[in-house]
Amino acid sequence: MDTITHGLTGWLIARAIPADAERKEATAAVVLGSVLPDVDNVASLLGSELYLRIHRGYSHSFAGVAVSSLLVALLFYKYGKWKDLKKLYLLTLLGQLSHIALDLLNAYGTQIFQPFTDARVSFDLLFVVDLVFSGIIVAGLLLSRRRGPAMAKTALLVLGAYVGFAAVLHLRAENVVRDAAVRSGVRVVSSSAMPRLGEIASLPDLGIGKLAEAAEKMEEKRFIPGLSLPVERRGIPFPAGPFAWNGFIDDGSTYLRAEVYPVSGTVEWRERVQRGRDLPEVHALRGISDVRTYLWFARYPAVYASTVEGKTVLTFFDLRFGGVTGRRPFILRVIESPDHSPEALWGGS
Repeated sequence: MDTITHGLTGWLIARAIPADAERKEATAAVVLGSVLPDVDNVASLLGSELYLRIHRGYSHSFAGVAVSSLLVALLFYKYGKWKDLKKLYLLTLLGQLSHIALDLLNAYGTQIFQPFTDARVSFDLLFVVDLVFSGIIVAGLLLSRRRGPAMAKTALLVLGAYVGFAAVLHLRAENVVRDAAVRSGVRVVSSSAMPRLGEIASLPDLGIGKLAEAAEKMEEKRFIPGLSLPVERRGIPFPAGPFAWNGFIDDGSTYLRAEVYPVSGTVEWRERVQRGRDLPEVHALRGISDVRTYLWFARYPAVYASTVEGKTVLTFFDLRFGGVTGRRPFILRVIESPDHSPEALWGGS
């Protein structure tokens, strides 16, 4: 989740705790803990590769927050008025655990078991920004100012129910895309579903000819696409509710991505790409640390090649982030020139 939502969640949790004489310091401990793990964002100053390795790593692990919570509690204990070290520690830890819990809800992946393993865990339930989720938190904070901790507790229960609703839609989306693939004769090695950024489509031209063309395009969306370059989206981003999903199929040689609407059961196939890890040209680049990092980070790595001014450019992207309006985040380009070592460049749309 975004850092603001983390902070508001920590504030809501603090509101749900029964009032005591040290309310301000208790609130500060929870709120500070709820945003503290994102201190690793400073890794962005060290370059994209290190950022991918470090972000949501040690600072987001159970071992990491156990240690950092103690350090923060000691600071509160030394410089604050409240001298209950145990409670300060537990409140800071509570805030940090809430941060980890929220980050596990989206598809980015969190290394919660560092330093023992760099495996990335994610539940794939909510997009990283969700206005409904954040709205529930804000409403709980406002109501709790008038009606006390009971309303904050109610808001936390509503958040839990909302996450449960998202889990139901997640399961539905995965089943829908898998069934659609099977009906189309696609071999299913594995399937998954992940929340994507919702959007409001641009207003259509309602002319008769345009309506017929739109109907024809809708019919085409039922068919499995061939191997293709990334598909650009055109619409207005609107991250509200767990109703927009990407469904993925691994057929053993390619990845397929579809936009899935679990409520209606609609599946719109968008692209099909070869599995990046299997390509010979990718194997030849595994000695480059940037490539190794990208393949570790990506869940559905894909690569397409192009030639620019006599140079071969391999563009790595992760199908997990497909359907992002106007761009694809987390891009790696490897430029191969005659008589030169490959050059890795991060970023770009």
